Amino acid sequence: MRKKIGVAVLGLVFVAFALRVYRLDFVSLRGDEAFTVIFVQRTWDALWKGISTIEPNPPLPYLALRVWVALAGAGEFATRYLSLWFGVLGVPLLYRLAREMFARPSVALFAAALLAINPYQVWHSQDVRNYTMWPSLSLVGLIFFWRWWKAEVSTVKGWNLRIGNLTLPFFLPPLTCYVLATLASLYTHYYDTFILAAVNVFVFGLAGLERRWRTLAHWVGAQVVLVLAYAPWVLFGTNRVTSYGEASAERGVELLDIISRTLPTLVLSDTVPGALKVWLWLPLAVALMIIWVWLARVERDGAAFLALCLGLPVVAIYIISIGRPLFLERYLNGIAPEIYLLFAVGLTATGEARRRGSGFDAARAVGAAGMLFFVLLSGYALANYYFDPAYAKAHNWRALMQFIVARREPGDIVVQNFTDDALSYYRNLLLHQGRVAEQQPGCDNPQGYLPIVTLPKDFWHTPADETRLRRLNVECARIWFIPSTNQVWDPDQFVEKFLARTDDRVINTRVGGYRLQAYLTPRAFEARIVPVGAHIGKATLVGYRVEGARVLRVVLYWRAEEKIEKDFTVFVHLADAGDRVIAQQDTMPVEGTFPTTQWQPGELIVDGYTLHVDAAPGAHTLFVGMYDGATLARVPAFDARGARVPDDRVWLTQVTVQ
Repeated sequence: MRKKIGVAVLGLVFVAFALRVYRLDFVSLRGDEAFTVIFVQRTWDALWKGISTIEPNPPLPYLALRVWVALAGAGEFATRYLSLWFGVLGVPLLYRLAREMFARPSVALFAAALLAINPYQVWHSQDVRNYTMWPSLSLVGLIFFWRWWKAEVSTVKGWNLRIGNLTLPFFLPPLTCYVLATLASLYTHYYDTFILAAVNVFVFGLAGLERRWRTLAHWVGAQVVLVLAYAPWVLFGTNRVTSYGEASAERGVELLDIISRTLPTLVLSDTVPGALKVWLWLPLAVALMIIWVWLARVERDGAAFLALCLGLPVVAIYIISIGRPLFLERYLNGIAPEIYLLFAVGLTATGEARRRGSGFDAARAVGAAGMLFFVLLSGYALANYYFDPAYAKAHNWRALMQFIVARREPGDIVVQNFTDDALSYYRNLLLHQGRVAEQQPGCDNPQGYLPIVTLPKDFWHTPADETRLRRLNVECARIWFIPSTNQVWDPDQFVEKFLARTDDRVINTRVGGYRLQAYLTPRAFEARIVPVGAHIGKATLVGYRVEGARVLRVVLYWRAEEKIEKDFTVFVHLADAGDRVIAQQDTMPVEGTFPTTQWQPGELIVDGYTLHVDAAPGAHTLFVGMYDGATLARVPAFDARGARVPDDRVWLTQVTVQ
């Protein structure tokens, strides 16, 4: 029997590994992952300072990843593999915890199976953060706790750790091992404090009721050691505990909302339609309550322990998030194994009916249907995660940077108007073997380094951001720009409007799910201007540039000589030999974003137009002018010598259409 169980556990470990290693590096690293990899490659002093003042987690995950990157490299597969390892490790650990808590091996096997196939745990096992390391270390601590607790309430003394057919002798007392494992878990995630609090309530409650003072004395001693080892970090090593608020987290979330969102997320992941999670949270919650009530009748200690481990962290997060944004579903991933364990108790409980001789067939059917339910849900969520781009954890940053790297030239810089380190990560990976520069050089650097900057530095632009952008416009030859995909960052589109007005856009495309633009700065485009020098009202048409034929790209370069009092419409017309307009674009300058009343005297304005030409082959003439949109009266136009041009339209060039 023991051999069969060992084979079953190893089989579940293999399933867990296969699900987690499959397409491990298929999707690009998302922003938090990229930041983490870059972050741990700082100098030791900078890393330690960042852990203390920037990052929201204790030091152990970063130190572990720092060592791992030094050994395995900074590639996508290697960096995610550390999370995968802890994700797989959780399967035998949850099996062992269930065996310590409950006599029935089937509970442990069901619990391990639910963890092995769970889509949320697969997702985090393929994510370079600490959300698999934390639950695994927490499970280690709880295993040792239960071995100690069983020894305290029975005559069991010496012990070995058994996983299936494998027996591992331990020479340290279980309580000592518990302290060490829990300390590691606390140094992995601050919210493990809530699990520690739940265990303390369990011990003080049950041991106090039964007047087991010796047990309480041992426990208090262990807690004193934990406090002495952990409190200095919390009190003096970091300011994150008292000052941190996650920008993407929420505050003031109702307790019922926390439950209704967290439970289906931990069971289904975020790779299913939101409506499905809304429909299922209540049945899942009711099922857990029914299972717990049944468990409380047959296993008092186990029921009390699971109730505290599940309930206290949820209530604690509700309380602390009242004043600060500190709630995210993943912040409760530390209690996910206990949820799977409670469901496993329910799946196994149907066997109790068989042993009592009542409802054998129905009980077995309910158990089989329950497991099939979880398998089908997990399969659906995992299929979405693996194959549906709508559920991908990140856009294709890899393809985006490959596109830029393939076309980069000296003097290039990349500007993004939102904070995301994925682009920097792939720049480092593709150009610098994953290395991180201690100090980013400017555009013209002999190392061939491609600078990347974020402007504005915060959500809204400031005068300092505009000053920085103007300086880059002088120092660099070409600016690659990646606009934000939402309206949270740079909501008034300051960067894009600035570049569109002052620079010459030569690329406008979509790559990897992002818009990508490239602008030539005056340093690069001034030599390409065909001079005109015509005067239209109070503006000078300095020159133009034309590309294409069937799709005609016309760029006009204006300079206001003095303040313009009216908002004029610019027209760009292509006329055939009979002076019939065959293609045109009439609009406010700079794609409707920069009216002439906002032009500043002396400022060079870059104004682009695209004409789609559907005409017979031949030579056609390109004209430019302005008119008053209210009266349709054209603005007087004069050539470079001061002579007024016919029809107040400036002749630019002939365009030959093949």
